[in-house]
Amino acid sequence: MNETAESGVPSAKAGPGRMLAQLRAERKLSLADVAQRLKYGARQIEALEAEEFDKLPGATFVRGMVRGYAKLLETDPQPLLDELEQRYVPGEIDLDLRDKGIPFVPSGKRGTRAYLALSVLALIVVAGILYEWRAGAVPWARFASNTPPPQKESKAPPAVQPAAPRAEMEVPAAPAAPSTGVAETPAPEAQQPSAGGGGEGRIRLEFDRESWVEIRDRDGKTLMSQLNPAGSRRVVIGRRPLSLVIGSGAAVRLIYNDKPVDLKPYIQIEVARLTLN
Repeated sequence: MNETAESGVPSAKAGPGRMLAQLRAERKLSLADVAQRLKYGARQIEALEAEEFDKLPGATFVRGMVRGYAKLLETDPQPLLDELEQRYVPGEIDLDLRDKGIPFVPSGKRGTRAYLALSVLALIVVAGILYEWRAGAVPWARFASNTPPPQKESKAPPAVQPAAPRAEMEVPAAPAAPSTGVAETPAPEAQQPSAGGGGEGRIRLEFDRESWVEIRDRDGKTLMSQLNPAGSRRVVIGRRPLSLVIGSGAAVRLIYNDKPVDLKPYIQIEVARLTLN
């Protein structure tokens, strides 16, 4: 009988989620234990172990979960991250019809017609692939395309914030939240932790690295839920108190009502969770 694999080194044939599930079982931890320690929902841990990445917010969020989960289980996260990239990043699509054994007529009208027919077929295949990709039929496409299209730049009024960079972008609230708007208005000083409140608060975020951010207002309406590229800036205005979940919190600068907020006390496993009053 072959010796069992050394503890902490899961089988290379399994996906990253199943590797983590195997290590968790070896350490006799339940899903509830892991969810409580990592500050994630039990359903999110289940989706990660089942490798149902389309049920999770985005690529950066999943990589952060894998990294934090691996550290909790006291194993090296890099092999799991490499396996994640190798298994679930779609490869290039080969449309070379010559490798498919399709005959080409050398010359003459029949050859021209056959060439035109094959060209039309290739265009149809490419169009179908692009349509499926945009529609999100490919799981990894849905997983990696949560970032909304770039929004138009809007310049802040000089009277409110004269030193604001021209590249700053206003992120409007979700359509279902009538209490929010894109106009910049003065708001009271941010207080931590959350307590009581009313009126509107203005949040400004600056990203040194790619980061997933979710912001909800007092009524639980989603004001922002997206992946933000490195070097970008976002401004959100909503009714206080405002609840924030910020991925890669160490690489994000938060300014609330024109006053900086230190995210370090709120970061757990690279994710900052806090409420602004």
